[in-house]
Amino acid sequence: MGMVERAGQLLHLEELFTDDHSQHGTVVLIEGAAATGKTSLLQAFAHRAIESGATFLGASASRAERDLPLSAISQLFRDPALSDAQARQAERLLEDGALTATATATAHGTANGTGHEFDAVVQVPAPILSRLSTILLELAERGPLVIAIDDVHHADLPSLQFLLYLSRRIGSARIFLVLTECLRPARPRALLHSDLLHLPGARRLRLRPLSVQGVAALLAEHLGPLTAHRLAPDCHRASGGNPLLVRALIDDRRTSGPARPDCLVFGDEFRQAVLTCLYRSECTTLARGLAALPESASAILLGELVQLDAESVGLTRDVLRATGLIDAGGLRHEAVRAAVLSGMRPDERTALHVRAAELLHSYGASATVVADRLMAADQARAPWAITVLRDAAEQALAEGRAEPAIGHLRLAVRECTDEDRRLAVRLELARAEWQVDPATAARHLPELVRGLREDRLPAGAAATLAAWTLWLGRVDDALKIIFETPTDPWRSPAETGPQPEIPSWWLGFAYPSVTWRDGMPDPFRPLSAVQDGARPAGAPVPTMIEIMLADTLMKGDHDQAVVAAERILADAAPAFRTPAPVAAVAALIYADEMDRAERWCDAIGQDTSRRTPLVTAFVTVLRALIHERRGELDAAARCVRESFGLLPSKGWGVFAGIPLATLINALTAAGRYEEVEQYLDTPLPDALFHSPLVLPYLDARGRYYLAINRPHAALAEFQACGELMVTWGFDVPGFVSWRTGLARARLVLGDRQEAARLASEQLGDLPDGRHRTRGATLRALAAASGGEERLGRLREAVKLLEMSGDRLELARALADLGEAYRASGEPHRARTLEQRARSLAEACGAPDVGNAVVPALADADETGGDADPDPLTELSEAERRVAALAADGYTNRQIARRLHVTMSTVEQHLTRVYRKLKISRRADLPLTLLLLPSQDSPV
Repeated sequence: MGMVERAGQLLHLEELFTDDHSQHGTVVLIEGAAATGKTSLLQAFAHRAIESGATFLGASASRAERDLPLSAISQLFRDPALSDAQARQAERLLEDGALTATATATAHGTANGTGHEFDAVVQVPAPILSRLSTILLELAERGPLVIAIDDVHHADLPSLQFLLYLSRRIGSARIFLVLTECLRPARPRALLHSDLLHLPGARRLRLRPLSVQGVAALLAEHLGPLTAHRLAPDCHRASGGNPLLVRALIDDRRTSGPARPDCLVFGDEFRQAVLTCLYRSECTTLARGLAALPESASAILLGELVQLDAESVGLTRDVLRATGLIDAGGLRHEAVRAAVLSGMRPDERTALHVRAAELLHSYGASATVVADRLMAADQARAPWAITVLRDAAEQALAEGRAEPAIGHLRLAVRECTDEDRRLAVRLELARAEWQVDPATAARHLPELVRGLREDRLPAGAAATLAAWTLWLGRVDDALKIIFETPTDPWRSPAETGPQPEIPSWWLGFAYPSVTWRDGMPDPFRPLSAVQDGARPAGAPVPTMIEIMLADTLMKGDHDQAVVAAERILADAAPAFRTPAPVAAVAALIYADEMDRAERWCDAIGQDTSRRTPLVTAFVTVLRALIHERRGELDAAARCVRESFGLLPSKGWGVFAGIPLATLINALTAAGRYEEVEQYLDTPLPDALFHSPLVLPYLDARGRYYLAINRPHAALAEFQACGELMVTWGFDVPGFVSWRTGLARARLVLGDRQEAARLASEQLGDLPDGRHRTRGATLRALAAASGGEERLGRLREAVKLLEMSGDRLELARALADLGEAYRASGEPHRARTLEQRARSLAEACGAPDVGNAVVPALADADETGGDADPDPLTELSEAERRVAALAADGYTNRQIARRLHVTMSTVEQHLTRVYRKLKISRRADLPLTLLLLPSQDSPV
């Protein structure tokens, strides 16, 4: 281990040895905790003594030889320093002494070194001890003699008796007796501490753990001074200054390959070093108890677990603290805990954790604390254990810790023997897994639905299961759950217990076109009904969030919607674990209140530890929406990709359209068209195209097609988006301003009159306070205007967009205004505006927005040509029906079965459709095909 911080003790030994008093016999005991460097110090002193001309006789006592009489000192008489005659004489004496000691110990009913020490009994006859002592005294007559016994605490009783006999007779002989002893919780040995160390000239030398500076010095010897400086504080905290543990951390770091300069590595060397310290200090039992219990466990509980009395617990704690394995709170480091438990057989470890859980439960510990021990045991067979695991899982979910909750519930499902109870636990497990990945949680649905139909699940489960299936896009399965459940799934929360994860207001928003059976109350009432104050019979009273959404999305009072949204957020903060605050922030975004939305995201984002991955993913998407609507393109794309990392793609279900649209918009605006292509191929649930959640996705595709100068494809996307919004009664410009996109497409195709009509219509539909949407619409209307009218509208658009905070849309409006000034003969003003537009666009990460906002608009002005013909008019009726079903996601086999034709006929029609529309894949089929009145007549 080297001599770091041991030079003082070595110097003290040398002074004792060379002092004038060393002409008389001296006894020194070096004490210290396990692995604190006692042996290294002894070896260093031996080397110095030999260099000074002294004779050195060394021995090392062993735990395995404590029952062998005279085994410790017998090593001294095998040294080459003895003459042959002395060696032979010592061998005979040792044999005789061992036989006598064995007989004496048997007669007194004790084994050497293992039972009580009968100090009054001389186990070895005095003549034998005298002759052995004489041999050593004769060696001392030639010169200084150093006798060293390492680990003397393991020495057999006859050996200790000999050392005591020798020490009393060394007198003026130049004999220097050095012993090392490891601190242990065992009762001190009387011969060593009461007799030997009370002789004249006896000394004690205590070794302490290394300081932080000592740890740094030891690290520097092997890892260099810079790394040592960085690692020393953490290394000292983890090792307690124990040199063996420090050296183990050095070895683990050196053998682990590349590592961070400020990071410790806890590997097999550290594990073995911990076990070595426990073995040497004889503290393994208590250390295992500490590893199985929380730090807050009392000494009484600890003693009961390991079956030790309070005094023994206290003594063992003192030894472990001196060894560096524990501090005031318990085991010093989690790696120490892992090392302690690794030294047990699996069955021993399981039994220990089970016993710890039982004791903690009986002492009234929290469900979380007890559940952790059950998880460590991987066993929960007691009747109370399932309840504890469920309670702990509920607490973990309330704190946003989904992974521990999932672990608790998986164990409960496996161990539960009552089938009905197991089904209820499985529902809780699915709920917990849903917070990490809905697609993974969906594997429980078949069994849960069967249990629901057998009326074996708690009330309210039908609403939860229906909500989950709708999330995943399984509309038919959701309808079966709702209509086939034995009880009413939509009773009030007071009757049904916990509310479903997705409340009814979201379901009404997600699937407005769902058809309900006659006579069934419609739980998914439209938001317009909430706004109008109408409620279907049997439907619950509208909640605050429904009113807020109605005001935000259905052209209601802007200020009232903002107040309602912020009240919801104030009530939900800081947890932010339910759909309500997510919807509230989204409402602020769609109300063009980006600053308010960002402030709430920032306030709530301060504590991410209490949010599940699912909610964190949605919050990240909200941030992406804010960034995208401000023109912060790189930040928007980064947030969406981060959200995809938090929640696997399948887990998004029908919500996938929102983040995907945001990412496509950001990449399109940044001119990264090749990246957009890969996201256009992302598989999406078919049900998404029957939900308003698809609207931002259609709008994003339209913007992309417009950006790459495919106006007809863009036209189809915007038209499909608009038709769906009107059909669903969900024509909300703040959510998706499809008329603006359609107006731009019409402008590219030269149809100014229609573009102006669309923009004017949208302006008339916008409520007050929507600066961003109004400014972008005015910009489109200005592009369809001329002269002073165009200038006036662009100036107003610039004013609104400056208030909105959307720098990219402002840059586009400034570029348009600059172009308008240039056309009116004011080039100086035009240059100023164009320069500012370029600066803003560059800050947003977008290409130069100079020239026209709408591609190819100038060419259309010059030619005055008519709009290109609709490519769909070139399709025959049969081709339209096949193409419409293909655009809706049906496979060739499904299309053939539905239209009662062969697959070959379907393939031939699609080939002709692709050729006429100049496309090469299904993903490029215009979505206006979905609006055909009928698709079921034969081809």
